[in-house]
Amino acid sequence: MRLVYFPLIRKLNSRYPHVIFHYICQVLRPLAQYFTVVTGSKCHRVMDPRYDSALIGILQNEGSLEKYLEVMFGFLMRRTDFFYEHKPGKNLGFPPGYALKMVLKAFDKYDTIFRRYQEEQTKQESSVQEAAANEPTSSLENTERQTISSDSRPTSKADLNDKASKSEVKTEKSGSGSYFKKDENGERIYEADPDCYNGARRDLYSWSQKILEIDIHVKIPERIKTARQLNVKINRKHILIAEKGSTEPILDLDLFKEIKTESAQWSFEVDEHLLTLSLDKVDEYWWEAAFVGEEKINVQEIDCSRPIHELDEEAQGKIAQLIFDQEQKRRGLPTTEEQRIQDILKDAWNKDGSPFKGQPFDPSSISVESSSQLPTKKP
Repeated sequence: MRLVYFPLIRKLNSRYPHVIFHYICQVLRPLAQYFTVVTGSKCHRVMDPRYDSALIGILQNEGSLEKYLEVMFGFLMRRTDFFYEHKPGKNLGFPPGYALKMVLKAFDKYDTIFRRYQEEQTKQESSVQEAAANEPTSSLENTERQTISSDSRPTSKADLNDKASKSEVKTEKSGSGSYFKKDENGERIYEADPDCYNGARRDLYSWSQKILEIDIHVKIPERIKTARQLNVKINRKHILIAEKGSTEPILDLDLFKEIKTESAQWSFEVDEHLLTLSLDKVDEYWWEAAFVGEEKINVQEIDCSRPIHELDEEAQGKIAQLIFDQEQKRRGLPTTEEQRIQDILKDAWNKDGSPFKGQPFDPSSISVESSSQLPTKKP
């Protein structure tokens, strides 16, 4: 939830925090219900409700998301090594820039899931509107009642499963495990499961990737209860995961491409019995597999988009300028290039030799077809 999307909620936020509490508990409940249905057995990893009461209490106390985030990061600073920079010989902190990468990675993960939810909601609303439009006029009142009744309660798992079985959306398999859906118009809709996004799900592990990094989630036997029972070795081209004292490795495979060992991290989720490897790629390259010998996915059918923060400063600047220029055009205002030309014209307007000297500045009287041509006076 982002309060910035709801101006009325933001206005009420500081004066009536109980309104926000009611909003979170009641209005957003269908959102949590959706994640429980869509993610299935993985729902407790994506939408874990165990800490909701405590987190909502903090949000209600602070009154805004900005202050809530300050509380969270303040806790990380005071009680953890989140902000410490790792130094050789010390088991404390993270490599330079890794803490920020974790934050951005978590944001990207849930942003992807939420966008998937929005797409589903848009489709459901469109289906309801189309069904209402196709109903005879005499049954319009009944249709409205049914719609209101349907919208007034959270969508159940059975309802969503029934809608999914009736829809014409086809599920296809890219290569061996990079899943996506196609709607009735043939547009691709990528799955929201973050564990195999742009990757694949295998018997022993699943993996997901972005252009600069790859995450591998390895299943660990239930008898292992702590990370200290594991021996994990990460080399540039090889991963070994084994139980200490055991001669049989859990995973012992060569990576598909090389990774940067200096920034490699791993964590063990006891409740999930999953070991997660967070690896940075040496080269900007879309991997067709996580390990050598694994069935390859089709990288032509994955989501190759990149978050803006992953681009270099020059590319980010160009994108920001394009967005600004589009907004200027929408509002009928000059773009960056047009403003630059106007500034040049204004500076030269009354100079000696100018045909416009002594006249009021009027850029509309000048015709400029491109930045490479000199301005000419309109006839």
